[in-house]
Amino acid sequence: MASPGAAAVQTTTPAAQSLQDDASKEEITVTGWRLRELDKATSTSSRLGLSIRETPATIDQIGADEILTRGFRTVEEATVSLPGVISGGSPGDPSLFSMRGFTGEQITLLRNGLYLGPANMINRPGNTFNIASIDVLKGPASVLYGQGAVGGAVNTVNKIADFKADSAQALASYASFDTVSLGVGGNKVLSDSVAARLDASYHRTSGFVDRAGSNSLNITGDIVYHPTDSLSVELNVDYLKDNLTTYYGTPLVPASFATDPIRGIIQTADGQVIDRRMQFTNYNVGDNRASSWQVWPRLVVNWSPSDALTITNTAYAFHAERKWINAENYVFNPTTRLIDRDRFFVFHNQDLVGDQFSVAYKQQLFGLDNKVVVGVDYSHLDFIRSRGFPDGDSVDPLRPTPGLFGPLVARVSPTRWDQLALFGEDVLSLTPSLKLVTGLRGEWLYLTRENFNVNGSFNAASSFRRTYKPVNYRAGLVYDLSKQVTAYASYTTGKDPVGANIFLVNANQNFGLSSSRQYEAGIKADLMGGRGSVTLAAYDIKRQNILTQIAIDTISNVGAQTSRGLELSGELKVTRNWTLIGSGTYVDAKYENFVDPNYGVNASGNRPANVPMWTAKFWTTVRHIGGLPLEAGGGVNYIGERFGNTANNLVLKPYALGIAYATYEVNPNLSVTGRVNNLWNKTYAQWADIYYPAQIQLGEPRRIEVSALVRF
Repeated sequence: MASPGAAAVQTTTPAAQSLQDDASKEEITVTGWRLRELDKATSTSSRLGLSIRETPATIDQIGADEILTRGFRTVEEATVSLPGVISGGSPGDPSLFSMRGFTGEQITLLRNGLYLGPANMINRPGNTFNIASIDVLKGPASVLYGQGAVGGAVNTVNKIADFKADSAQALASYASFDTVSLGVGGNKVLSDSVAARLDASYHRTSGFVDRAGSNSLNITGDIVYHPTDSLSVELNVDYLKDNLTTYYGTPLVPASFATDPIRGIIQTADGQVIDRRMQFTNYNVGDNRASSWQVWPRLVVNWSPSDALTITNTAYAFHAERKWINAENYVFNPTTRLIDRDRFFVFHNQDLVGDQFSVAYKQQLFGLDNKVVVGVDYSHLDFIRSRGFPDGDSVDPLRPTPGLFGPLVARVSPTRWDQLALFGEDVLSLTPSLKLVTGLRGEWLYLTRENFNVNGSFNAASSFRRTYKPVNYRAGLVYDLSKQVTAYASYTTGKDPVGANIFLVNANQNFGLSSSRQYEAGIKADLMGGRGSVTLAAYDIKRQNILTQIAIDTISNVGAQTSRGLELSGELKVTRNWTLIGSGTYVDAKYENFVDPNYGVNASGNRPANVPMWTAKFWTTVRHIGGLPLEAGGGVNYIGERFGNTANNLVLKPYALGIAYATYEVNPNLSVTGRVNNLWNKTYAQWADIYYPAQIQLGEPRRIEVSALVRF
């Protein structure tokens, strides 16, 4: 395959295949359950074509059918259904994830296995109708993807053309808050050697907060030319245009001001609360904006001149323009009893071109089965960031006048890089039951960071150039205890240059490489003849010599951050029509030798913000209820207590959200679904952005949805 995120050929055990065949014969064609296939190949975790069972790491996946049935309309919603993953962020940092004790830009976000930039700069919520799956690889992934992957990698894989048959699909849904989702797509076999696919989706909502609506349009196209069994050429294009919600949070107020404090969602050291009267109020300016458009063509060539040799090349280009014009920070002023607002605008103009070339070769080594992949990865980036901080104002907490943003006077900061990496992976079968899996990646990153003053003059003091030469590696053993049970252990390293966000660092933050390492061990097992599966993982991660972003334009040096934890997930098909899925995670994460310069807080020993110690997720589905073509199910997502700042004196209380749905198949081509999210209409604090310390991101109230899905 062209990259770790490209679609992979899958293999399945006989027992699991039997159950999947049973499922395919059922009347209901769209289902919220799935049987995890440990023997399915996944290219997110390796270029070697290893299955989930053969990979010495934790991999979680969710596919298109599950996403549609459970009603996940954005990539963020779908990803947080997976074990140990939570999300949040603001319109300035949309759809950030937290896993294994790390958050935000420390989680690498990929599209079809390609890295486009730091997560909190380039990510968008993303429509789910266009995607085939979401894969999550836990732990450092720098050996595969380069910089930034400490907590893990989230890879979104688009739907692609195939030669199975002509097909088409259309989705329409309407939900609370004037939420509309539309999608149409199809696959067309044009000849024995050419197939094409086109998908388009539109999502719109007015939002649960006043004046905080959002919309997005995503169009993806793919054409495959397969002239021979050994050669394929694939061209695809991904286009996205969106306007994000502009809800940046609800401000904290003194208890003496609040007439109706919302109890049980936060706890603060000074007694501040969230006033229910302000729950659905938007404090942004009237002409706010958080918009973008991007286009991304990609060309993939695969050639296998023999069964032992495969040559792959992926060439791509990416262009994006993003705009934020907002009042983002809201602070209650006890003297005036008003909300003081700032102003901040930032524009991105990003151009990225790159190429990945790899050769895979299977050949015995010292009489042992062996497969090796070696290759080169090159990218060139031109990124221009224009920003400014005009004067703010103050508004009434209960009846804010939106007002206008004001004049835009920008400072420009271009960033350029040329990145060249050599990589290799190998799997050696030491015995029929024992495999050694290794990987190595060496990089040369030539970085130029420039800053210009408001008058256009060059600011040499904050500008710099530097070359980074990180080397990362992975080694793991995978041992089949039986045909159903596999144990593994691995050691992985990661390095990311100049802190968490390479687009922000200035000359005074021109530190060396930060480094991370992870020990992980676990078990992966099929249960009851393929009717279920269970995975268990224990890990220990340490990240040293790091920088972390602590404010909207500030980065600080942190001595180290550690994280240790356990992850358990399982699935069971109790009967032919009843399935259970569950997971639980525990993480002990903390800073070491960290003094927050913004507030003078010694945070050593404190837990990073937005990291829960405990999470638990449960899902169940029952099909053919009463002998009818009726499927119903639901689940619960529990998120434990988190802290909202580095001082750990702002506590976000635990919460549990329920979801329920029912799908009725009207005929083989049409199914209708009713769905309720946040079943108990829980008010909860979803996220606390440390860049905005005086406000909280509240979660969406109950959402009721009706949808129709047509397949033909």
